[in-house]
Amino acid sequence: MKSKLSFPLRTIILGTGLASCITLMLLADAKHVDASRAVVSDLECVVQPSIVADLGVAVPGVIKTLHYERADYVAAGTVLAQLDADLEKASLALAEQLSKTTTALELRQLNAAFGSRTLKRNKALYQQSSLSQQTLDQVETESRIARLQVEQERENQEVARLEAVRAKAALDRRRVVSPIDGAITERYKSVGEYVSDEPVFQVAQLDPLRIEVVVGLEYLNRIESGMTAAVTLDVENFDDKELKATVRRIDPVADAASGTYGIWLELPNPDLTIPSGVRCQIDFLAN
Repeated sequence: MKSKLSFPLRTIILGTGLASCITLMLLADAKHVDASRAVVSDLECVVQPSIVADLGVAVPGVIKTLHYERADYVAAGTVLAQLDADLEKASLALAEQLSKTTTALELRQLNAAFGSRTLKRNKALYQQSSLSQQTLDQVETESRIARLQVEQERENQEVARLEAVRAKAALDRRRVVSPIDGAITERYKSVGEYVSDEPVFQVAQLDPLRIEVVVGLEYLNRIESGMTAAVTLDVENFDDKELKATVRRIDPVADAASGTYGIWLELPNPDLTIPSGVRCQIDFLAN
């Protein structure tokens, strides 16, 4: 028994089929456009932190405190660890106190003011022939010495201020400070350990990320700095996401043995959701 379809139903079926065909054609055209833009396709790459730094101290000492652990995220300028610094703290307190003391300067200023008044009075006596030239010379010399002592005390104050700066720098050298925004990937030492030339922490900068890829010499003039690349991570939940990276560095010297050269790309990661230390696939696209 033959089934019979009404005219409106046949129209709907035909329309649906036509729409599906058009959609498939558009998807095929889009893939064709992306493929046509690809200068180099399906190359293997590695996503890494843009900076990995082993952080230590400038002077040897015993670790007193550790403020962070592995996997913690820190900002640039954060103090990660502190060495024992009781002596340096005492030296800084002494230097700061000396730099603030003004009693000696005030004493010299009073003495100089008295010397100036004494000199003025003795000059008047000399004009009246009531004072010898030798006595006047002595008073003038003493007044001059008093003024120089004021200048000397001002210089001593400046030296004391600089001593406080030096003491502060000596104290800062006994700290481990992160120079970058990043995540702590390693903690090498514990509280109470003596450190000299060894690192205490390792910090990795995760925004932006760096992608390293090796390409053949046949593409030497086809890949340029500033070019965009499509990146797909070999990680679950990321294998269907296409990320955009930018070429930042191209090795000026190739590897003659393998006939390849290296390329570094920058991958923005402002929300820190893209993992690093993973493999990826990359397509270089024509701008």
